[in-house]
Amino acid sequence: MNQIKPLDPVLSIGTDAHSDITKVVNKFGSRDSILYKLKEFSSSVPDFRRSDKGNIRHRLDDIIMLMILARASKCVERTEIIEFGRHNLNKFRKLGMLKNGGPSEATLYRVEHGIDDRTFADKMQEFAKLFHRRLSKADGDKEIICVDGKAERGTVQDNGRNPDIVSAYSYNTGGVLMISAEVL
Repeated sequence: MNQIKPLDPVLSIGTDAHSDITKVVNKFGSRDSILYKLKEFSSSVPDFRRSDKGNIRHRLDDIIMLMILARASKCVERTEIIEFGRHNLNKFRKLGMLKNGGPSEATLYRVEHGIDDRTFADKMQEFAKLFHRRLSKADGDKEIICVDGKAERGTVQDNGRNPDIVSAYSYNTGGVLMISAEVL
């Protein structure tokens, strides 16, 4: 199981140096921070649950934020996500999230399977485009290159290993820059 890593408190809260009490100055930082934009993104996903029944314990955007932050911390399975939420519950509460504690595994399952995939993908694409534009403006002369690697399972070399293929894709040109077959 992965080692649970705490959330970075530097990005989420600010403190007044002259005060003995730590105060939450701005829960999600400035409007330009990634955490603020991520919260906006998670709030933009439409809630599919029946709100008229009165049995909703957790806000959908809180659950989505928990899932994204946990997966960014290498927690993949639902049990790891729940443990990540428990480990960082006080930090989430300082952000105004998970006021009723962490969600159960059944709740995470319902959310994962209940969100409309196309709508979620569209919202995620908008979020990614926003940060791509920001990165492009900040580093106008730099290019984003995606590197991908795969092992060929059907081919076996003399040493008994499978050859690995690595490709480099340029986002700016829209094409593959290089394909290399690694022989180890």
